[in-house]
Amino acid sequence: MSHLEILEPEEASEEVCALYMDFQRRMGFPSAPNFIMVQGHSLAAASGTWGLVQNTLVGGSLPRTLKEMVFAAISADRRCQYCEAAHLACCRMLGVDDETLEKLSTNVEDVDPVKARDIIKFGIKCARDPQALTKLDFDHLRSHDLRESEIMELISMSALAVYANIVADATAVPPDEMFGRL
Repeated sequence: MSHLEILEPEEASEEVCALYMDFQRRMGFPSAPNFIMVQGHSLAAASGTWGLVQNTLVGGSLPRTLKEMVFAAISADRRCQYCEAAHLACCRMLGVDDETLEKLSTNVEDVDPVKARDIIKFGIKCARDPQALTKLDFDHLRSHDLRESEIMELISMSALAVYANIVADATAVPPDEMFGRL
């Protein structure tokens, strides 16, 4: 049970309903997810979250599929059940195979290709202990031809995952049924 009630669209303000619809449409979901609806009690919180998601996860130059994989792996590592379920569902929607989905949750060392694995591992390290990142970690990403802008995007993606994990875990929002169907 959620610590905060999920604010259904029919109970929300016009502005919040519009945000729900935009989130649903841009993310490719059949409905607004519980994660954004639990934040609907505060237009400021929901708008801030949606802005981060739009600019960091949906936008940018790194492929969304790769960013969803990073998000899912970080969420699994941090044991955020909601975000792991949500972003594994997003990965499925984007065509990631079942074997890779399993590896994102259990053993990222086995993810192929190597470039994706190394990007995911960097994201996890950044989410766990950003102060432990070294020049070698950054040089390793550059060896895969990541530009500075893409490395910054990956750092932001890791921060977004941690932020979302905290929001989902603090509110105890339940995973959406739709995640099993996507």
